[in-house]
Amino acid sequence: MRENLLSSERGGMNSRHSDQEDLLEALRAGEPQALDRFYREHASQVLAWVIRLGGPRLDCEDTAHEVFLVALRRLSTFRGESALTTWLYGITRNVVANARRKAALRRFIGIDDVPEPVSPTPGADENVDRMRRRILVQVALQRLNSLQREVLVLSDLEGRSAPDVSEMIGVPVGTVYSRLHHARRAFAKALSAAGENPSQGLGSRPLGKVISA
Repeated sequence: MRENLLSSERGGMNSRHSDQEDLLEALRAGEPQALDRFYREHASQVLAWVIRLGGPRLDCEDTAHEVFLVALRRLSTFRGESALTTWLYGITRNVVANARRKAALRRFIGIDDVPEPVSPTPGADENVDRMRRRILVQVALQRLNSLQREVLVLSDLEGRSAPDVSEMIGVPVGTVYSRLHHARRAFAKALSAAGENPSQGLGSRPLGKVISA
């Protein structure tokens, strides 16, 4: 029974690897159907990364579009040594970092207006309060440094394991745990600064549950 399960798991992994190779080969050949499939399979994940790492001050759809343009230009650099999503996350990470720098410069020289701060006052309506919590989470995330923010997003918001996060950001598992520890403390502190008492629930709950509550 155990041997059958292991054989089935290996078969599934080989199938996924083969599908990935087929997609990449079609993309490199410039097949329109392959481009459509690549976008459909990864667009929602890339957009979620952009929103969570970049924050509300970025044009998230334009930034996500730039991620795909960069990915297509760099297809020749992908050797299949990691999952396609890991490679794509690395590109997203760099594109978002560049976009944040440009947005900060535009605000500094007065081209873009700085958004008004969000009021932390709870609403009487449950839906309003749920939205308030989500906004507070986004505000608190933007007060973390980029290293803390990405490990908190990948681990607590997306529920990825430490080994998975380690592969995606290219650091040892021990470093992931260390950054996550400091990120959670900084996140709780940022929530306090935004007017939320972490001991009352938001800061003591997994980030994914806070957002989906």
